[in-house]
Amino acid sequence: MNPNLLHPSNDEPPSWEMMPEFQDRRRRRSPLAWWYRWAAPVEPGKDAPFEQRERFRQGRIASIMLLLMLIVVSAFIPLALSSANMYTLPIVLALLVVACIAVFLNRQGNVLLVGIFIVFSVNAALVLTIITAPIIDLNVGSLPVFDLFILSELAAVTVLPAASVFVVAIINCIYIVASILLMPHSPDLGALMAHSVYTVVIRPVALQVVVAVVTYLWVRNAQDAILRADRAEVIAQLEHSIASQKRDLDYGIQQLLQTLVQAANGDMSVRSPLTQGHVLWQVAVSLNTLLSRLQRSSQSDYELQRLTAELQRLKSELNWVVGALRDAKTRRAPLPTAPGNTLIEPLYRELAGHYVIAPPSRK
Repeated sequence: MNPNLLHPSNDEPPSWEMMPEFQDRRRRRSPLAWWYRWAAPVEPGKDAPFEQRERFRQGRIASIMLLLMLIVVSAFIPLALSSANMYTLPIVLALLVVACIAVFLNRQGNVLLVGIFIVFSVNAALVLTIITAPIIDLNVGSLPVFDLFILSELAAVTVLPAASVFVVAIINCIYIVASILLMPHSPDLGALMAHSVYTVVIRPVALQVVVAVVTYLWVRNAQDAILRADRAEVIAQLEHSIASQKRDLDYGIQQLLQTLVQAANGDMSVRSPLTQGHVLWQVAVSLNTLLSRLQRSSQSDYELQRLTAELQRLKSELNWVVGALRDAKTRRAPLPTAPGNTLIEPLYRELAGHYVIAPPSRK
């Protein structure tokens, strides 16, 4: 028994966890299996290319993000109803509609479009929340709202191509800087800005940059690990396929050799048992055709030898009959009885006992 099955290392999962049967069973037992059937793309086959399986993985993650988005947005509906901002409820309902549309698109496999929807809706909700606030002046207590823009970066790096997180981060930083510098300030924020503008601006911007870099590196490492695992799986499948083909090839060679040995020993009726689909099936068909022709040729040779022997026997019997006729003609005696078991015995039986008389000479 392989000890790694009982005591796997900390770096590698047990080999039985990598089996497709175990992974399929684990997915079926997942508490989110019901949600995947509604919101995730259809799972590709095991032989699907890596890009298609990677899109399926991203679609699964996008479906989880959409589920969280639906739960959070639904939880905000009671707060929106009691909010002093009359625009809060339309914003929440719009997010709910966008999430439902994204669920449909994600089920169809449009993962890239779903990612754009999520990033845009998160940023749009935050921007609308800031600009539609009852108190227009930006105060110190509203600065943490800018930190929430990292949610769009997390969505971008998770569902969209990893490099897109920098595009989202740049857009977020531009909006944050513009909002802090251009929006009206409350007295407390104005005093803080007068003391140190750099401190107020750099904190949310630095957070956007740090999150973008860290998440990009993390996702890239994860994608590289997935790619290496996929290559290892492909190599293992190729090794298994090559080993299986080698076994089939060895079996086919043994069958062909056994057929040739029996044919060399004179058994021309032997045929190769390889069936269609075997790697050596074409060779087996050619060999069987050759053996069939050799068998017919052998039968023809046998018939020719038998006919040659019969002709030699007939020639010998005819020579005996000719000699008997000449002797009877010379002695003017009847033909003697023919020996039995000859080819011309029926004819000679009719002639036996008769005289051979020479025709009269003509003058």
